[in-house]
Amino acid sequence: MRLSRNVIIGGILALALSACGNGVSSSATSSVSPAGGSPAPPAAPGALKVVTTTTVFADIVRNVGGSQISVTSIIPPGVGPEDYEPKPDDAKRLADAALIVSNGVGLDDFLERLLSSTGGSAQRLVLGNGIPTLTVDGEENPHFWLDPTLVKQYYLPAIVGKLSEIDPDGKSIYEANAAAYGQQLDALDTELKASIEQIPQDNRKLVTFHDAFPYFAKHFGFELVGVVLENVGQEPSAAELAALVQKVKAAHVKAVFSEAQFSPRLSQTFADEAGISQVVTTLYNDALGPPPADTYLGLMRWNVDQIVTALK
Repeated sequence: MRLSRNVIIGGILALALSACGNGVSSSATSSVSPAGGSPAPPAAPGALKVVTTTTVFADIVRNVGGSQISVTSIIPPGVGPEDYEPKPDDAKRLADAALIVSNGVGLDDFLERLLSSTGGSAQRLVLGNGIPTLTVDGEENPHFWLDPTLVKQYYLPAIVGKLSEIDPDGKSIYEANAAAYGQQLDALDTELKASIEQIPQDNRKLVTFHDAFPYFAKHFGFELVGVVLENVGQEPSAAELAALVQKVKAAHVKAVFSEAQFSPRLSQTFADEAGISQVVTTLYNDALGPPPADTYLGLMRWNVDQIVTALK
């Protein structure tokens, strides 16, 4: 017997907070690899020690720094930054870093708590500074990197500038690496747009678990119909979820998308109530995943492949 809407909505509320806590719980050093998936080159003697907040940024920074730097990520693969709880070893990792790279715009605020306890002298790079933001429900959205053109236009020059400031002798290397990686980003963008062309225009509608896709949607031509969990870690109301069910029904949405770091139960339950048969719970955005999503380029290809398969 089909459960009543009140029972379904109640179940969604009960699952909402527990869904946010899934994923790898232990902190770890990120071993990032280049875009092709082969092992990263060994760091040169005296390489700059760079610490990033997430594995996504670690991979992008490594592609610019190459063997001139040694990169680690505070947050391990498969774990998102919004509800990350710092570990004692995280502060130790920051203490002797030459550079700390974060995104800002509310994504990795946990870093400020860590820095207040380290007493280190590392320089800072906040990748989101200066990027025009999209505002969703009155809040600036931080997920710039899901539009690869923003990575090329803003992230790469910022990384080159800061690394060159710390290591002037390596400036030509950083510039050459960034130029080569920028060409890969251009090729990726062309590839992804061609893949998305397989989706009929009327099907280019996204319902996602949390609000990570506004830049992706704007760049690649999708309509963002809604999100199941507007604020990670905050329980949505039954009225909000019931309204979203009606909204996605009216829009004739074909699929619900969620990230692998979250419990699939909530997305599945919501999809059942909304009458949506396709539920994809294996996207990545705030963190790298297993191959082939273990690099930024691989993550983007993986996500688009999953979306295209569900919507075409």
